[in-house]
Amino acid sequence: MLRSHHFSAILIASPSIFGWTEADFLDSLKSAAQDAHLTPVGQLSFTFQPQGVSAVLLLEESHVALHFWPEEGKVTVDIHVCDYQQDNYEKAKTLAELLTLEIGDNSNNEQWKYFCVTG
Repeated sequence: MLRSHHFSAILIASPSIFGWTEADFLDSLKSAAQDAHLTPVGQLSFTFQPQGVSAVLLLEESHVALHFWPEEGKVTVDIHVCDYQQDNYEKAKTLAELLTLEIGDNSNNEQWKYFCVTG
């Protein structure tokens, strides 16, 4: 059976990220994923005009995407991690916690919504 873990949140953006570039967002995603013992395999980002950044990190286990909305002071984050040969729930949860600390304005993990799909 395949199991897929999904975490999604709209975080209040930390003031420190307002000057970040695409590379900064990708570095943050990559570092957090590695610290959560997930395996980055690719990345893509885009800067919107006049403002905003989207960044996607492909993982061996699936992906994580974020979208920075500076005009709203918010960051939307979606984490999708599949179980393959092991339960990766804790890794996905750790990634959510690390990203909250890195890009969020507080450490409140209650902003995250979780659901699991099996099939």
